[in-house]
Amino acid sequence: MNTQCPHCQTIFRVTAAHLNVAQGYVRCNICHNIFNATNQLIKQESPAETTLEAVQINDDEIKSDLYQEDEIPELLREDIYEPLPSRSWKSFFLWGIVVILMSALLVGQSMWFWQRDKVLQHPQIRPWLEKFCYTFLCVLPPTQDLSSFYMKQHVSQIHPKLKDVIQFEATFTNTATFPQPYPDLQLTFEDSNGKPLAQRRFKPSEYLLTVPHPNQQMLAKALVHIKLELADMNKIVEDDKLVEGYHFEFY
Repeated sequence: MNTQCPHCQTIFRVTAAHLNVAQGYVRCNICHNIFNATNQLIKQESPAETTLEAVQINDDEIKSDLYQEDEIPELLREDIYEPLPSRSWKSFFLWGIVVILMSALLVGQSMWFWQRDKVLQHPQIRPWLEKFCYTFLCVLPPTQDLSSFYMKQHVSQIHPKLKDVIQFEATFTNTATFPQPYPDLQLTFEDSNGKPLAQRRFKPSEYLLTVPHPNQQMLAKALVHIKLELADMNKIVEDDKLVEGYHFEFY
């Protein structure tokens, strides 16, 4: 049988063994074009054309009495061509699952990096994270939502015995559904125009009766009662009365 390279028109002599290997694909040893010898078969060998032997790419499987392995061009022995196998629906299904899982992982990492507190505070996600850490003996990182601290009651008055001393008492609670670090409390006294006259920021170790452990957190729904005495408050006291007012903020 003869086949012809569609690129350089060179005619080759092939056998059934050539066509059975690699599904009939061969490489032209003149122009190195890869083509299907089965589709390029010609009926008769032309005497005017120079006939060359086509060498199959996978030469280990070709058994011919006419040609020896050392006569095969080196180029054809190294360049192996195999048609790509057709993919079944199962492979597409598995790749689809992999893509979905990788996308979900990427979204989760992005949310954890940019909005970690929102993830840890989410009412639906938080219980699952707690169960996971309970099972695998891990600890959730601390998170804080200042808006969940609520001042239930507070009062500020002049000390009955000490001069220029103000007593401040308050009770606040953690309305969140999760424990969080104790907040800083900033107390600001101001005049009738809203201009600050005195301001101070208190850390948990200053307003709690006992100094908390560095990793100690305020439990959900817990109450904290504080009592502070502020000295040298002569700017705030006028005729044994406090000026217009004050306000507080959590930090």
